[in-house]
Amino acid sequence: MKANIQRLWEDQRRYFLIAALIFFGGMLIGYMQSAAVEAMVKQLLGQLQEVVDRIRENGGGALATFWAIYTNNVISALMMMAMGLFFGLLPIIGLFANGLMLGFILATASTAGLNPWLVFGAGILPHGIFELSAVFLAAGVGIKLGGLVFRSIGLLFQPSKAERVKNDWYDTLKQFPAAVLLVVVMLLVAGIVESTITSMILKATLGDQLMQVKLLK
Repeated sequence: MKANIQRLWEDQRRYFLIAALIFFGGMLIGYMQSAAVEAMVKQLLGQLQEVVDRIRENGGGALATFWAIYTNNVISALMMMAMGLFFGLLPIIGLFANGLMLGFILATASTAGLNPWLVFGAGILPHGIFELSAVFLAAGVGIKLGGLVFRSIGLLFQPSKAERVKNDWYDTLKQFPAAVLLVVVMLLVAGIVESTITSMILKATLGDQLMQVKLLK
């Protein structure tokens, strides 16, 4: 298993870094151009509102919070992986949109007088180490699949590369179950941390100051 994960990382490292760059690029734009992207982000926040509403409907406890966050993240991650077959567009758009939303949230926190680095460190980083790693891996797999689709179409003009493309498809699809398992496990850990540890850290560091950032109902 360890060898499989190591091989997966070696093959996906470049796409993982591409995914991270897209996400943090979106985050930078969301932070620097928060006013310009506000309307778009408000629509994206509607998805978060659905998760919050689901948590409230189930009692709002740690278990309800974990389950709502976990199921939402797993579905989103698996969709980015599978829908990458459509030329890698969905994972790229998903990464950029989520980065944009996070940047906007940090900018809103800054406008409200909060330290955005503190908000990121207390509210994102504890579980984000696992969650963002899972998202970057999932999106990276999707982007790689999209690239393979483009390369397969390119065989119409360069048939001599057919064997190499065929081998890359085989290796990628062979690793797909291991990638899914790793993403699901990392999101499981992230969900546990977010629903317990992150919330405690936020209360301890920011407390009632969070009420100044009104993004959701």
